Amino acid sequence: MRSGILAITMAALMSTSASAAIQWTDWTSVANNVATGSLDGGTVTMDGPFDTYSVAGGFDYWRNGPNPWPAYDGVSNMPTNGDFIAPSGNTVTHTITFSKPIRDPYFAIISLGQPGIQTSWTFSDAFSLVDQGQGYWGNGVFTINGNSISAGEAHGIIQFKGNFTSLTLTTNRTENWSGLTIGTPGVPEPASWAMLITGFGLVGAAARRRRAVAA
Repeated sequence: MRSGILAITMAALMSTSASAAIQWTDWTSVANNVATGSLDGGTVTMDGPFDTYSVAGGFDYWRNGPNPWPAYDGVSNMPTNGDFIAPSGNTVTHTITFSKPIRDPYFAIISLGQPGIQTSWTFSDAFSLVDQGQGYWGNGVFTINGNSISAGEAHGIIQFKGNFTSLTLTTNRTENWSGLTIGTPGVPEPASWAMLITGFGLVGAAARRRRAVAA
């Protein structure tokens, strides 16, 4: 009986995770060397300089090909627009600021580096690799060393754990451009919360019955 209840609870947890769509930044403008967008009801800004950017749709590197590309199929959803920002500069630190704390942010990456040009990004905080693989420009592999990620042509997603009001990203030896956008886990659907609460309620009821029998 207990194993069955635990299975229900685990299923609820998995369902909650899977059903929470990621909210991705809607980049809206680049002016005075600062990119601005909206995310999770707040504002996100990123200092330049930039090699390029897309803040009004444009070509969709996230979806133009298989949907999703294998580099991004490890998450529930990709941006609904073609927005991205491509920070540039050799040993240039870019500050990313959130107007409200952002929980467990994702960074989706387009084409870090290119064949023959190893490009690296170094962040102020530790991160984990969520996914990598074939993207629009190729199928390279990331190298991660501490808070740095580098490649000669790779696509994928990394994630930071915790609540953040700011992060920094230092670019090193950029090539034509390496793009990114930022997302955060969404709020689980009501049905998932209901399943989760039901699972924990069953566990609590079983514990109370065991205590009553023991008494």
